[in-house]
Amino acid sequence: MNPLLPERMSAAERLDEIAAILATGFIRLKTRQSRKLSARPEKSLVDFAGHRSRHGATNAGAEN
Repeated sequence: MNPLLPERMSAAERLDEIAAILATGFIRLKTRQSRKLSARPEKSLVDFAGHRSRHGATNAGAEN
């Protein structure tokens, strides 16, 4: 963040400062919401296996 007084900043600098403050607040909000969901086991998405690719080598030890 810019330590200058708003009166000494250009309009673009003030907008950048506001955008940075809003982005930080948004990230904090999302992090807080994510923690609440992670604390509830029924909302966890970790309880299932991921999708397996149908492409790629079928023999792990085979040379190409």
